[in-house]
Amino acid sequence: MTEPVDLAVIGAGPAGLAAATTAAAHGLTVLLLDEQAEPGGQVWRQAERILGADSSGLGKVAASYGGAREAVAALRQSALDYRPGATVFDVSPDLRLSWLQREADGGGTRHAIREGAAKALILATGAMERPLPFPGWTLPGVMGVGALQTALKVGGLRPGSEGLVLAGQGPLLLLYLAQIAALGGRAAAILDLAPPGRMTAAFPGLPQAFFGDPRTMIRGFGLLLRRALSGARIYRGVTRLAALGDESLEHLSFESGGRRHELPCSLLGVHDGVIPSTQVSRLLGLEHRWHDERQCFEPLCDPDGRSSDAWVWIAGDGGGVEGADLATLRGTLAALKAAEHLGRLPTAESEKAAAPLRARRARQQRARAFLDRLYAPVPLENHLTDDTPICRCEGVTTAAVRQAVDQGAGGPNRVKTFTRCGMGPCQGRFCGPSLVRLIAAETGQPPDETGALRIRPPLKPILLGDYLEAEPEL
Repeated sequence: MTEPVDLAVIGAGPAGLAAATTAAAHGLTVLLLDEQAEPGGQVWRQAERILGADSSGLGKVAASYGGAREAVAALRQSALDYRPGATVFDVSPDLRLSWLQREADGGGTRHAIREGAAKALILATGAMERPLPFPGWTLPGVMGVGALQTALKVGGLRPGSEGLVLAGQGPLLLLYLAQIAALGGRAAAILDLAPPGRMTAAFPGLPQAFFGDPRTMIRGFGLLLRRALSGARIYRGVTRLAALGDESLEHLSFESGGRRHELPCSLLGVHDGVIPSTQVSRLLGLEHRWHDERQCFEPLCDPDGRSSDAWVWIAGDGGGVEGADLATLRGTLAALKAAEHLGRLPTAESEKAAAPLRARRARQQRARAFLDRLYAPVPLENHLTDDTPICRCEGVTTAAVRQAVDQGAGGPNRVKTFTRCGMGPCQGRFCGPSLVRLIAAETGQPPDETGALRIRPPLKPILLGDYLEAEPEL
């Protein structure tokens, strides 16, 4: 086992990088664990390679990497213990961590089970795309827009101009559309799944949002303009979406403008915003609350990210989605308060450094409040049918969940017992959020009462072969 450190940070995205380097700069011993091979997380994926790319190629994607260069440079100059390729599969309440470490071994890769302990913990596990179940969403050829963006950043893969359709709403969808356009790609059609009237409902908050964070708002309006000029046909108020095909996606069926439409399609990118990744915070038994507007559970934290456990902080989108700019700020705040709690930073100095960060966050949150209203989650009933799979791994349908509820399963864990929903390799990541919303709708209970799926280790599926071949560090 490695020597105990003052602070462990899980995740090397914008929040995790800021937290780890800030803590190290204040004299803490820091262990930074991240599953990816390079720093940057999902938002700044492959940051070093993309920032160094030629402006005629993937370098065009770097426009959305504001702050990444400085964050990664700070990491490389820091004395902290950075472990890329680390899949964390267990964290105990006494902050003992277990992870599977991927390491280069000649021309191949070996795996080692590593263990460590920390006095304090910062979770910077980020967010995941909100699942949006609809008929055919499990067909090959149907992907999340986030997955398409990953393929773009990692492999330079962009779809051809024919056959790509984007369905959904939200900033990430607009950003991806702009990124592929910069590289010569385009979408044939865009299916806007937002119900009519969203802009009207959100409009009263626009002035505050603009004055709170004008840069984000101007960037957003620019992305909307690029969508309008993209050449893609836009269908608005889309409902009853279905992906159809024998062995893979061949065409789409949906309603828009009061009539049924059919479109040929070989690749569908779907997006309905992002939600916090709460697997680790759930495993630790931290308190969570249901956010009605965002339709998801979020860990209960104070303004500096401190959770219901006095030794655990949550930084960035894992504590409530606010975007990359605020993730960096929140990572810094969490590190300052952790350093204070560990006795390495006087309270007066911590407060002096934290005050302007809190004020800036409060201003920028006005834009996030506007975006939350504008891109409120798509109602499940707009697309669900009885035979739509809720749990992809176990093939559990909407009808099966409703039947379990009718038979007395009043919460996700009881439905799991009745149906196996949530027992597959994803361990409830993809079905859990939709399952909670569906049960709440069926029972009429608020999600805080129905609860969420219990999380147990291992957090990520680990191959038995990895255990057998691993070299434990004890």
